[in-house]
Amino acid sequence: MTREFNLTERVTFSYFETEKIRFSDTDMVGHVNNVAFAALLESGRTAFGHAHLMPHQPATAAVVMARVEIDYRRELHWPAAVDIGTRVVGIGRSSYAMGQGIFVGERCIATGRTTLVMIDRETRHAMAMPNSYRVVLETLMGVGVGKT
Repeated sequence: MTREFNLTERVTFSYFETEKIRFSDTDMVGHVNNVAFAALLESGRTAFGHAHLMPHQPATAAVVMARVEIDYRRELHWPAAVDIGTRVVGIGRSSYAMGQGIFVGERCIATGRTTLVMIDRETRHAMAMPNSYRVVLETLMGVGVGKT
């Protein structure tokens, strides 16, 4: 199940991680480069997962990234601090999708979407998510709690 969320609006997110932009994140044109955006999104996803998902992950499972998409919406320059909003936007049998927005104040600088797959640590193959993990994802996505 997948839901559409406007990732360009802060109000879409209830979880944020704040990061400082480093001078080394910039390129020769003076704006933050694409690799730094990927690292910022990773930081937000990792913090979100650690706070909300890792306590429910089976010990025999790992979660790996299968796909990442980034839309660069505005230039970003050093010095700056950004807020990275993260939320669940889709849930499959063995995978789920995270939607993210990078903000300076109310301005959306970039958005991202990442597909994560739960795998069996031993076989390294995709595995069906346990129902208890799925329930956590559904709660985080807002399924069945009056959100559309």
